[in-house]
Amino acid sequence: MSRPFRMFRSSRDGPTDGKVRRLTPVRLGTVLIAAVGLLLGPVAIAVSAASTPRASTPVMGSYVSVTPFRISDTRPNSGQPNAGKGLTAADTLPVQVTGVGTAPIPSGASAVVLNVTAINPTVSGFLTVFPEGSTMPTVSNLNFKPAVTVANLVTVPLSSSGKVSIYNHAGSTNVVVDVDGYYTSTPSTNGKGLYNSVSPTRVLGNLQLGTAIGPNTSSPVTVAGTAAADGVPVTATAVVTNVTAAHGTRASFLTVYPAGVTPMPTASSVNFTAGQAVANRVTVGVGTGGQIEVYNHAGTVNVDVDVDGYYTGAGGTGSVFVPITPVRVADTRAHSLVGTETSIAANTTEKFDLATSASGIPATASAVAGNLTVIAGDAPSYLTVYPTADTTVPVASDVNWIANEIVPNFTIADTAGTGSVDVYNGRGATINLAVDAFGYFTVSTAGPIMVLAAVTHTSIAITYNEGVSCPTDASSDFADYWTGSAAGGAITAKSCTTSGDVLSLTGTFTLPGSTGGSIVYTAPSSTTKAVYAPSKVTEFAASQKLAVTGAPAPAIVSALTTSSTLVITYNEDVSCAAVNTVPAAFAYDYTGIASGLAGTITAKCASNVLTLTATGSGSGVKAPASGASIAYTAPKTALAKRSVFATGSVPSLYAVTQTISGAAIR
Repeated sequence: MSRPFRMFRSSRDGPTDGKVRRLTPVRLGTVLIAAVGLLLGPVAIAVSAASTPRASTPVMGSYVSVTPFRISDTRPNSGQPNAGKGLTAADTLPVQVTGVGTAPIPSGASAVVLNVTAINPTVSGFLTVFPEGSTMPTVSNLNFKPAVTVANLVTVPLSSSGKVSIYNHAGSTNVVVDVDGYYTSTPSTNGKGLYNSVSPTRVLGNLQLGTAIGPNTSSPVTVAGTAAADGVPVTATAVVTNVTAAHGTRASFLTVYPAGVTPMPTASSVNFTAGQAVANRVTVGVGTGGQIEVYNHAGTVNVDVDVDGYYTGAGGTGSVFVPITPVRVADTRAHSLVGTETSIAANTTEKFDLATSASGIPATASAVAGNLTVIAGDAPSYLTVYPTADTTVPVASDVNWIANEIVPNFTIADTAGTGSVDVYNGRGATINLAVDAFGYFTVSTAGPIMVLAAVTHTSIAITYNEGVSCPTDASSDFADYWTGSAAGGAITAKSCTTSGDVLSLTGTFTLPGSTGGSIVYTAPSSTTKAVYAPSKVTEFAASQKLAVTGAPAPAIVSALTTSSTLVITYNEDVSCAAVNTVPAAFAYDYTGIASGLAGTITAKCASNVLTLTATGSGSGVKAPASGASIAYTAPKTALAKRSVFATGSVPSLYAVTQTISGAAIR
């Protein structure tokens, strides 16, 4: 992972000497509210406690993106779970996460990515989100001030029953909860959902001014598969973005969602008033054509989109996520000091250790997910988080603020495997900083992963996501199964060879048929018999399953004529129908001449060659002249006794109607 999530220092005209800052999101009179806005009230922030929270049992998971959907809304008559259950001071609300909503989160999920929104709170306060049934940790996920609707991105482990609890510190407020994605409890076996950071790359707008989006308009943005996406592969399942709205002519909101999703989800990503500059971080699934959509509700607004990282598709490499019970790992305030860090003066860098005994985060973690909460001084500034190993401060910012604000930002901080980061206060006045950790990323050690396979009668060629070496007894490790039948059976491999990232099994195999199937690799108990990466001899492939698409129907490749035979070669082994039935499906024609076959025609198959032989009175096969063609017409009834079909396919795979001509006939 190369860099943490960072926001470009924008050169647009803004309220704080030209830089983007987080301002109060507009309160909307609709169910659409900010999805990942981050603005805290000026006073309330959780105070560190002396007790040490305990990290949960480590589990490693991959990320699964979903189209945002709502699972809880305490406003009366919302029609959602928990309607009418607004929170008062010191209230705790249990929220069921798994098994509810339009795209239910599975019971096996280890952690969830939520958008938690406080609506019209009565006093300054904060919310804390934590696994239901556990001791409430000393952290704050979302701070608010009176009469201001505020949202924040939250990553939190789930209880064994799939619930989270939301605690309200003071006053009363309604709370809305939307789901953006989740982490599995075990890493994917196909390399999907692993995280990789990239250097922040602008894919919409420029450093001077964002792209204008009009009212009730959606703008497609390419985020993957092009040079502009700075290394995000077309196979990426989701991207982490920073979305900035500025110079809006009316109060409005932006909704960011995967391209191709219809209807547009009932959610919003950035809320703003006229003239505001507001930036929010959004994790969004990659849609059709490697694109996302950015929708503006009202007025005209300038929008920037920066890509900060991505989650892999099948065959990818990267880092898995390990959720922990939320814990405060640093707080520079004297009355609630956690750690040894001190306040950060203007134009000064302070090192922060995130791998602490309280967090349980190992020093080898590649990144840490958490909140950075700035308790600002009497001047505006910005904060940049970067790996301690870096010698220069990146031209980027993670938190922006005006004077005397308390401003958090959810961040995945790149530690470069050292367990620590440097935090730079750009200018202005001395600030205090609280750091809450919710989990960490660690490089996946799942070993080589199967990406795709090509199956023939005599070989199975499996492509991996990295170079591999053969097991000593491949036949006992692999099995192929076709949809609706196990007739693929156990593979009897005569030999196993590798070339780079391709492992080839040779033997006698059954084709998967048009419905496809799967290849299953079972990691042996003895590592000496396992598939492994030669570059890392201890990196053994884990048990995994690879879907295999259906085989193509037998296709004519070429044909050769003699005076009495027509020899047709296919792209795979074929079986013949009964004598005098298959030939009726063939016509050997010249331009203007009805037939090139004469006499009694019989058929015989050997491997991938079908031979039609003409016998009897007046028999023969005319030599191919200019304009010759061979046409095969698939019988109306696809039965083995009437059709050409692939040898041993399960289910039977019949040749389709097809024609060859020209140089393919000789």
